Amino acid sequence: MPAQFTNGSLVATTNVAPVSGVTIWRWLVLFPRKWAQAYKVARDAEMLRNAPREVLEDIGIARNDVAFVCEHGHLPR
Repeated sequence: MPAQFTNGSLVATTNVAPVSGVTIWRWLVLFPRKWAQAYKVARDAEMLRNAPREVLEDIGIARNDVAFVCEHGHLPR
């Protein structure tokens, strides 16, 4: 049988690790949780942006702190 020469790369020479089924299932389980967490954060940020002055005073948050946290993700230092 004659030897076959190819110009394409072989699977054994690639540096791509195989993806296991466990990794895929873990990602499928965690994706909705991460999406739900991001949704809750966005919902709470929107509630604080639109909160009346009295509510923010009752919980002790300044309006400019709310704007800073919504923009940067942390309190000013």
